[in-house]
Amino acid sequence: MSRTDADARLLTKGGHTVAGYNVQLAVDEKHKLIVASEVVNDGNDSGQLYAMAAAAKAALGVATLTAVADAGYYNGETLKACEADAVTAYVPPAERNQRLAAQGRFGRGDFHYDADTDVYHCPAGERLKPMNGRKQDAAGKLQVRYAARVAACGSCSLRAACLTEKAKLRIVYRWEHEDVVERHLARMRDAGAMMRRRSAVVEHPFGTLKCRAGYRHFLLRGFDKVRGECSLMVLSYNFTRVLSIFGIQGFIASLAK
Repeated sequence: MSRTDADARLLTKGGHTVAGYNVQLAVDEKHKLIVASEVVNDGNDSGQLYAMAAAAKAALGVATLTAVADAGYYNGETLKACEADAVTAYVPPAERNQRLAAQGRFGRGDFHYDADTDVYHCPAGERLKPMNGRKQDAAGKLQVRYAARVAACGSCSLRAACLTEKAKLRIVYRWEHEDVVERHLARMRDAGAMMRRRSAVVEHPFGTLKCRAGYRHFLLRGFDKVRGECSLMVLSYNFTRVLSIFGIQGFIASLAK
């Protein structure tokens, strides 16, 4: 808690930690205008995708929207919210099970789900069936547990790459809305070009505001004042973009109408 600004929080990026705010921008690809902005004090972006997409959708007055974000925004619940509100999201999936991979062991991605039979298939071909009841994880999401047979795991030739010495069987957890994530992952397989365009679209305004306009930090304190200050920054950026799009004479002519 900051003693000089009760709304500020510790934010860490690139190994540098400061007490401050997290600025969110939604930029349209065609005109490079900032269509929505927000200031939050969350330490990461993982819960911000849907809120910004919904704000952009309302500002543009459209029924559907394609939202592209970096890996920091990956979150299953926000992907679900986007899908329910006709927002097609493209976000690189977070790297999972890196620790297991480093140990030469099977991660969750090595187990393949069969929707028709509602079972997982392990690398050895054994089926993991759903257990009764659902378990809530630390994030509050309900998970279905899929378990292999104890006998099958005990005699499996791949046991060392799958289980610890004390474990008797392998269990895989599946979020109750995992189908949303699977549809998203299917879209991401051919999204390389779109992700490359993302950087050119949304990172440019940040760079312009910081390097050209000199807005490297907020001068005010508290959410209300900081959000007002951010809105003025966005207004100044958008005004210069409009002048660039129309030209000075074109802008004056549009005002005359």
